[in-house]
Amino acid sequence: YFNTFLVAGFMNLEKDLEKIKELLKDVKYLTLDQITSFLDWSPKKRKDNKTIILSWIDSGDLIMDKKHRLSLPENLGYVKGVFRIIKNKFAFVDKEDSEEKEGIFIPKDEFNNALDGDTVLVEITEKKKSDKGAEGRVVKIIEHRKNTVVGILEKSKNFAFVIPTGSFGKDIYIPNSKIANADNKDLVAVEITFWGDDDRKPEGKIIKVLGSSTNSKNMIEALIYREGLSEEFSNEAMQQTKEVIKEKIDYSNRKDLTKLPIITIDGADAKDLDDAVYVEKLENGNYKLIVAIADVSHYVKKDTVLDLEARHRGNSVYLVDRVLPMFPKEISNGICSLNEKEEKLTFSCEMEIDLKGDVVNYEVYKSVIKSVHRMTYKDVNAILDGDKDLINEYSDIYEMLKQMLELSKILRAKKFTRGSIDFELPELKVILDEDNNKVEKVLLRDRGEGEKIIEDFMIAANETVAERIYWLELASIYRTHEKPDREKIVVLNEILAKFGYKIPNFDNLHPKQFQEIIERSKDKETSMLVHKTILRALKQARYTVEDIGHFGLSSSHYTHFTSPIRRYADLMVHRVLFSSIDNSIKQLKLADLDEIAQHISKTERVAMKVEDESVRIKLVEYMQKRVGETFNVMVTGFAQKKVFFETDEHIECSWDVTTAINYYVFNEENYCMEDTNSDTVFRLGDKIDVILKRADLLTLEIAVVPLDDF
Repeated sequence: YFNTFLVAGFMNLEKDLEKIKELLKDVKYLTLDQITSFLDWSPKKRKDNKTIILSWIDSGDLIMDKKHRLSLPENLGYVKGVFRIIKNKFAFVDKEDSEEKEGIFIPKDEFNNALDGDTVLVEITEKKKSDKGAEGRVVKIIEHRKNTVVGILEKSKNFAFVIPTGSFGKDIYIPNSKIANADNKDLVAVEITFWGDDDRKPEGKIIKVLGSSTNSKNMIEALIYREGLSEEFSNEAMQQTKEVIKEKIDYSNRKDLTKLPIITIDGADAKDLDDAVYVEKLENGNYKLIVAIADVSHYVKKDTVLDLEARHRGNSVYLVDRVLPMFPKEISNGICSLNEKEEKLTFSCEMEIDLKGDVVNYEVYKSVIKSVHRMTYKDVNAILDGDKDLINEYSDIYEMLKQMLELSKILRAKKFTRGSIDFELPELKVILDEDNNKVEKVLLRDRGEGEKIIEDFMIAANETVAERIYWLELASIYRTHEKPDREKIVVLNEILAKFGYKIPNFDNLHPKQFQEIIERSKDKETSMLVHKTILRALKQARYTVEDIGHFGLSSSHYTHFTSPIRRYADLMVHRVLFSSIDNSIKQLKLADLDEIAQHISKTERVAMKVEDESVRIKLVEYMQKRVGETFNVMVTGFAQKKVFFETDEHIECSWDVTTAINYYVFNEENYCMEDTNSDTVFRLGDKIDVILKRADLLTLEIAVVPLDDF
């Protein structure tokens, strides 16, 4: 009872704080007495009231001026947010609870002992301009991040330091008595015991030794540990998994699709098969498309241990050498995976699509399927290219594959007409040896017709489901992508001008404007650079409960329905969708969905960062063996003191111009790096020869020097 009382009290205080925040958007200042009166607090409890309000000031939700009046931080030129250190040189503060990066720039001399991940209060020292973001300084550290840091141990005779592997802000002092059994250069996890101040560095003790820092496998283990991820599931989740996989298929209230020649098409190494597809040309000339998705929601009930663990993870994480699944493999690769020639429970979206690509009719229903073939993208691409052996092997589905291609091209043409942006960006595929350890080769992932068929079909299903949810006015989670910020497009236009392209209208942006530039540039040598530059200017897609459309797809309504094995958003959408066809299912609360949407947007960002970093670790190790070799590279970007390049294998490397023989200056106006002693200029898209000088597993930097400067 006492705990319930405490929770209720806490929730009431949270509501009171929200009321005050709303009021302060209209009224700039409030006194302590005005707040007490507005919230109907007892004036007799003045001391308690003051304690509560001071706690709101401590948490950075409110701020007190010199006259002891209370206001919102933003009313007085302050922002509460999360501190992000970039390469230990500068930082950005992202406004709290904002998915879009606020990006307040903090120079290093204004950190004021803030460390990466801290929640801080920042004073704005320079306001945002059309061509430049806001700048500020940290005035208060509200809360330190989790107190465990991963880094590399540097031992001396009487003490040691740990150099964090991610940007943290400072090295961590370790007394000899707290080193445990770690060796010099070991990867270690450190628990912070003192956060540091103006005179002393942070201090800590080693709580886990992760192995030698020269081993890339250990670096990936450290990365997983650093980001709080795990391959393991709790005992309770595994016990529940054992119960789930014993379930027999229940055919009641399901449409039997087992007689249809339905297929899956995935990468050769995929084990968690979410989606299966079937196409049939109808007598009226239209196409029937069935997208059958693993019915995870049948096996994993809301708020069970398995569900809560999946919600916490938010998504599966696909590292270079392993998968950290959202569900135990017995579920993700087993009972829910749409494996070949096995009867599986699915949630299907059946669409009738006309020759213009419009969905003229649709139905969503629970179903049972039996995939006739586990197809790979490679084989589908070969069949559609006319490989006679494979056509014979898969003669039973050959006609259907041709119809799939026809329908895919119709859907693609419709997307193109409405302005959907289709980036043709090279995606690296790192091939590891049999031990999953060393890089054997670096390839580019194919994006052939097989990949495009699945992409087009999944988008069609996602849009159809999103429209249903929207018109039924159900609380749900949407996949949204907002218009880019005007100031980013101003900067983008300046860069695109170097390649002869221009976005003509800033005030009425439409994805078609970007699509046209992508189309015009796609056969040119600099196409990859142009496409990446545009991509960086766009906002990141995220999950919201508001249906604000998807700018990049030029789609009015969009959600994620097609991957519930690996994305929690899709599982929630399945639950929402089922409530629309079964009235006995209770509808979900908007507030709960909003909280989930914010959480899974964050876990998605973490997954993207970790996936990229795991690939980078292996690429750095791969390049270590090639130090001293000459590479032909393309200039892809600049910092004040650096030029960035990409090799023919699309591996990013950089040159620190402060190490050059001559003095180089970055010309911001013309976006190039100039030698002040000669007429040497590095411009975007230039191709030059460089020598590989260093590949560093700690910084993950691959350093090169132009051959002419060597």
